[in-house]
Amino acid sequence: MLPSVTFILALALAIAAVTSAKRVELDWNITYVQANPDGLNERRVIGINGKWPPPVVHVDLNDTLVIKAHNKLDVGTTLHAHGFHQNGTNFYDGVPGHTECGIAPNATFTYVIPVTQSGTFWLHGHYSAQLVDGLRTPLISHPPKEDYEYDEDMILMLEAWYHRESEAIYDQLLSTSQEIRDAPFLPFMLINSAGGPDLNRTKIRMQPGKTYRLRLINASPTGMVRFGIEQHTMRIIEVDSIGTEIKETNSIQLSAGQRTSVLVTAKDTAEHNYIFHADIFTDMQQGIARATLPYEGIVEYSTTAPLLNYTKDGTNSTVDWEFTQDVDLVPLVKIPPPGVHRWVPLEIATSIYTDRKEHMAFNNRTYAMPLVPSLLTALSTGYQAYFPDVYGFKTYPVVLDPLEDVEIALFNKDVSSHPFHLHGHDIFVMARGMLATAPANDITAGPFPVRRDTITVPPKAFAIIRFRADNPGVWIFHCHMQYHMEQGLAMAFIESPRGINVHLNNVPKDLLQNCEAMGIPTKGNALGKVGLDMSNDIHGPYPLTGF
Repeated sequence: MLPSVTFILALALAIAAVTSAKRVELDWNITYVQANPDGLNERRVIGINGKWPPPVVHVDLNDTLVIKAHNKLDVGTTLHAHGFHQNGTNFYDGVPGHTECGIAPNATFTYVIPVTQSGTFWLHGHYSAQLVDGLRTPLISHPPKEDYEYDEDMILMLEAWYHRESEAIYDQLLSTSQEIRDAPFLPFMLINSAGGPDLNRTKIRMQPGKTYRLRLINASPTGMVRFGIEQHTMRIIEVDSIGTEIKETNSIQLSAGQRTSVLVTAKDTAEHNYIFHADIFTDMQQGIARATLPYEGIVEYSTTAPLLNYTKDGTNSTVDWEFTQDVDLVPLVKIPPPGVHRWVPLEIATSIYTDRKEHMAFNNRTYAMPLVPSLLTALSTGYQAYFPDVYGFKTYPVVLDPLEDVEIALFNKDVSSHPFHLHGHDIFVMARGMLATAPANDITAGPFPVRRDTITVPPKAFAIIRFRADNPGVWIFHCHMQYHMEQGLAMAFIESPRGINVHLNNVPKDLLQNCEAMGIPTKGNALGKVGLDMSNDIHGPYPLTGF
């Protein structure tokens, strides 16, 4: 039987994609530099090759992204390609304590990442809170053909910015003094790493009649950003790299780590310029009133056109700030959700613990990074890699069988929202609702739920998500509010220990060399001991009652 025309065309396209694939090689010195992005305060930041902000990275589907990262800092560092599944390359996921030890000062690690997905992603530091200090940049993966037509592609990286370095903020939030913890500190807004009172630094320029794709990336370490353009409708076409059917909206909310592409068709004339909003909604501090920090910029059609006025109280504003629902989004590639083999209920709560510090936790277990990276534990403990204990109690490990279907039920008891990010997977968004309302008010997905890699769970709310364990490796699941993770809101899925040993046993030599340079063991359980010898494995601190 002769092959079909469809098969021949598909084969030709596949061959063309492979033959056009290339290596995108970047040589990056990760260095301290001075920067003053909002014109209000100069401070030390983390840049690339002596410059800040780091360069935007563009790749094509089926390329190989190679980043030779030289650490010129005085502490360790890593790079994480946020949203990339890293199937078969778990050791390039950039998570210290799980997939690597970190890049030692004055050492080098080369990330070799096959580009198997297209869409809007970003690169950021995953060591301590280096994201707060500016180690972040967009990563755009282009398919052979886009799903929608438009005239121009724009990246808008939305960044909450602090005038203090990350370590000072960390020390405040983990202080044993409530007075120090609760002293308010607020961020400033940057658009593509520029901000401040001079609105010329953040203009969005449009031409009449053109259609623009705006790739909105919330690279903020600490807050939700709400984006909208006065007198303009936005059409959602992508969330977290997943193409969707069009949904119209006049505003969009993105939590830390999330990305959304919208199409905006410009007005027919350049009669007016317009206001755009990029308001930070910060949930960083428990017990402090949730702060909405307004930021306005200009959509410029003409340098001589007047700015269309609207009243500050929003009376005539066309932008509303309702939560943008994602459960009703319909993905272009329709995949039925997995079933449920494993149910993982996670209660999220913040409390004062027995060390007199404010911690966050899943099920009252506050996270701490293991000494030995979990991937190396899985590769060096034989059959005992199936025992959760070897990864450390405070890692909160969940060991999964190959192709196990997992449902995570997230119950947020906090007064703050939490954006949860799962490495190595897209998650199916199955349902949402409020903890105190009747099930009749819950919102459930259709037969083909939207998929994304970062999901927002509002205060006093729940969300149900699913994924299939089809990617052997160690995948961290954590709140992407940077300091919420630092305060303990994280856990790890150990996916198919046997699959890890079959597919990930070619650990890069420079990974092991960096561990040695940092004095970190590369074998054994989480404590660097043999097998199930977990003596001295710390379980505390514990929540204090009455808080």
